[in-house]
Amino acid sequence: MRKKFKYINMMKWAKDIFPYNRSLSGDGVRKTIKYIQKNVNKKFKSKKFKSNSKYFDWIAPSEWKVTEAFIREENGKKICDINDNNLHLLGYSSKFSKTISYHQLKRNLYFLKNKPNAIPYLTSYYKKKWGFCISYNKFKKLNKNIKYKVKINSKHFKGFLDYAEFFIKGKSKKEILIVSYICHPSMANNELSGPLIIMALSKILKSQKYSVRLILIPETIGAIAYIKQNFNHLKKNLIAGFNLSCVGDKGKFTLINSKESNTYADKVATRVLEKTKKFKKYSFLKRGSNERQFGCQNLSLPFVTICRTRFGDFKEYHTSNDNLDFISEKNLKETLKQTKLIIDDIQKNKIYVKKLYCEPFFSKYKLIRSTRIRANNFEKELFDLAAYVDKNYDETELSKLLRKSKENVVKKLQILDKKNIIEEFY
Repeated sequence: MRKKFKYINMMKWAKDIFPYNRSLSGDGVRKTIKYIQKNVNKKFKSKKFKSNSKYFDWIAPSEWKVTEAFIREENGKKICDINDNNLHLLGYSSKFSKTISYHQLKRNLYFLKNKPNAIPYLTSYYKKKWGFCISYNKFKKLNKNIKYKVKINSKHFKGFLDYAEFFIKGKSKKEILIVSYICHPSMANNELSGPLIIMALSKILKSQKYSVRLILIPETIGAIAYIKQNFNHLKKNLIAGFNLSCVGDKGKFTLINSKESNTYADKVATRVLEKTKKFKKYSFLKRGSNERQFGCQNLSLPFVTICRTRFGDFKEYHTSNDNLDFISEKNLKETLKQTKLIIDDIQKNKIYVKKLYCEPFFSKYKLIRSTRIRANNFEKELFDLAAYVDKNYDETELSKLLRKSKENVVKKLQILDKKNIIEEFY
């Protein structure tokens, strides 16, 4: 598998697209998608959701475009400029141009006292306001007795939220979904690491039994809009879904379970990742990314999130310290390997579902003795398999459950399939 990955240079892609000013919408996202199409895989399709449109309980915010944003002292000395770091501007800031006092400026400045050299990342998608983010050390040096020129040349308008999709058609319409997000500016682990893995997967995955869909969407509202548009398809065809977030650092592999913690995605991710060193699992109570939507309370899709160090658990999170030095090619390729192993594990296993309700009348199928005191081992295993087959158990999981060899379980599943009691989820 390492040979397959050898020619992939994810850090090269990261260095190229790190400076793009991505947000929920706008030119930075479109520029990122165009880069992927040109430099990674031309088969990625550019798609979009309408802004100012309702998706379930949410309204997608207007498209946002910013061309200039800075703070200068009245003598012209620069304090901060979006051209120096995208994080300096509060995301979705409204247009503003005025010379103001220190005290007026202070009300619109954001900093972190506990991380004095870092620029924080903050947004205001759903409330009109303006603001700038600076390091606390820089804030302390501001002169309280002078005025400051503040300029933000931005606009909000009815447009689109763009996203990218790559589809590998399999023999089956049932599919595996791999998701990450492109809506954060200039953060390497929290923003770019997931998309980098998806970009690499587009180059190494081949058509197999199940179809595979890779999507790069705006976080939260993008996931909600995607589910709204593809609701019936997801409910009918999703085998397992995986959100990739914060997967470029050197931390141990981490799984954020679905709400039920018992879906097929939970099981297959666990059995692959538990073989890695110091694997860690969190419940849905520790959710924070797109598993909140795909695995939400009344949708209950088989969907989990895979991280290295979980978002919020590393000190560089949502700051300028989450830079390209915080991730590495080695760590990214370890994540790529494990993600590929999960996909391959799904592809090589069969999943069955029952074709009838309640317990089958086994005597009718001549699968059990008509006169018996208790079920023998063969009969008991048939009873158990018929009871447990569903979309959350593949052959491997059933063999673990029954504590029988996979070969033994497969033979009995074939018997049930031949009798038309179960069928492959295919």
